[in-house]
Amino acid sequence: MVVRPETLRFIRDLEQHVNRELNHPQEVAELLDAARKSDNIKLFEDVIFHAKFITKSLGVMQRIGADGEGYDRLSAEFQSSLDKVTTLIRQIVETVSGERRQHYRAFFLSLDQESLSRLMKLLDDFSLVKNWRVDGNPLP
Repeated sequence: MVVRPETLRFIRDLEQHVNRELNHPQEVAELLDAARKSDNIKLFEDVIFHAKFITKSLGVMQRIGADGEGYDRLSAEFQSSLDKVTTLIRQIVETVSGERRQHYRAFFLSLDQESLSRLMKLLDDFSLVKNWRVDGNPLP
């Protein structure tokens, strides 16, 4: 998938803003452009919202441990949000070419241990996009 030049600039600006490289910059750019191209940027906004919640929740769950107060409730909310974000990503992925669609399904959405690990890194990238938006910066 060809990514728009303004989206590539956005990725560079985001990486400079957070002072680190994204884990999956190409995929963030492609999914942003796919959502924009299908005239459904709301899907992308929902993805970054859930990604932020998931990454923060995971940090809290790791900190308090499975025996910590509220862990069970947070774990249930985490799983619910993870299910929602994978559904949203699948909806965006349906709009990309067949080859790239297969890449996303196998690489991030097959939900085996390796793809789940890659998905969490992608969600970390999306949480940085959410921070960018919270700071008042626009999406391209």
